Amino acid sequence: MSVLPGFDQDEGMNWRSIRLELARTRDFPEGSVGRAFLVRLPLSDSDVVDHSAVAAAPSRATVQRHWSTEADQRGQLLERGHDWAIRCDGKPDRLLQFNGNPIRIGAQVSVVEADGSVLPFNIARVR
Repeated sequence: MSVLPGFDQDEGMNWRSIRLELARTRDFPEGSVGRAFLVRLPLSDSDVVDHSAVAAAPSRATVQRHWSTEADQRGQLLERGHDWAIRCDGKPDRLLQFNGNPIRIGAQVSVVEADGSVLPFNIARVR
């Protein structure tokens, strides 16, 4: 999977690269590392999204969707209340839900697709 230019080069120390991998579902009982999102967000010392850092540099909040059966999609994360809109390549928005929980390896988050279906994702890496 390619990475957005400058994705891992942080000017601010709290911006992180977070890899989300599809967790167990009916169609993927073992989950799938070939279905993932790579998001870039700033984290506070308590591992929650630092909203003031996003407000100061919203264009740095990026996402890349990697689906093994489709072309990669790249885009922006936009704050929507407690959730994050995933806006990629002119596709309908998806919602990323951290549910206010710390962003730590092994934790689970949800992605709500444009059709309303909810997919579980495991946090596989935080750099």
